[in-house]
Amino acid sequence: MNRHVHGILSLLLLAAAAVTATVAILASSVVFAALYIVGVLLSCLVLIYSVCMKCPCRDTDCGHIIPGKLTRYFPQREPGPYTFADKTGIVVPVVFFIVFPQYWLLMQPFFMYVFVALCLIAAADLQFFVCRGCTNCFCPFHQGTSDTR
Repeated sequence: MNRHVHGILSLLLLAAAAVTATVAILASSVVFAALYIVGVLLSCLVLIYSVCMKCPCRDTDCGHIIPGKLTRYFPQREPGPYTFADKTGIVVPVVFFIVFPQYWLLMQPFFMYVFVALCLIAAADLQFFVCRGCTNCFCPFHQGTSDTR
């Protein structure tokens, strides 16, 4: 499989993790489940703005395909090194995605195991397949330009 297939796969795995967390939260609170969904969607927008908009390959070779296409709808940003604000725009959404549902996931171990497994598989897929071969030399996860397509 090429890195674009893995890019879509990793997004689907993360979406499945978000659905798993949402289902766990729904067992206790519709309001907090809705807050989580809204938070995840806003986090996606923040990640696209913070990471994808500064990526020099967003228009030509985005490993995830979808975020690269969505950058067309954001204000233009010049590719370049990531600033502290950009890095904060990476950390805060990821922490929200993982930490917010922990209370409900810990109350339901099955959902916790599924959530953790999906997140770890997605992270491994990103690291070993999607990031590999990416030409964004500014990215903190940049591994060089070896091609695994």
